[in-house]
Amino acid sequence: MPDSSPLKLICLSDEEQSVSLCVIGGMSFSGTDQYDALHAEIVVSTGFVSGRVELYLNAYDLDSWAEVLESLAAGRKATWLESGRSPRIMIDPTEENESGCTDVSVCDVTGSQVFVTVPIATQPDWGAHRQMLGAVRSRFQLER
Repeated sequence: MPDSSPLKLICLSDEEQSVSLCVIGGMSFSGTDQYDALHAEIVVSTGFVSGRVELYLNAYDLDSWAEVLESLAAGRKATWLESGRSPRIMIDPTEENESGCTDVSVCDVTGSQVFVTVPIATQPDWGAHRQMLGAVRSRFQLER
């Protein structure tokens, strides 16, 4: 029986707050062994604000996330999911930003229009995020 537990694609956290993206499952509309989309959710959790928003990802979104990870590993700001069809995630890993932390912003452009920025004090491990991406791609073979 295939593993049906959610897989984390993003997990940015410190001792007090977090922003994560979990892949809940694959969706197939084409009748093949491959998935057409991934059902996922972004979860924001802080002492001040908490929320979640659902979204759907495709193979091109995962390719784009791989490119974003390369930018982040090089210390550059990056935005993911800019198409306007899903929530947008912006990550600023630079120490020169106002908070001195890695700032992670989520904007629910398709629903509530809420925009939240969470400063993460712990330096993210972008290599671990590449491994999470590999695990998602391994479990969910997506159509192109």
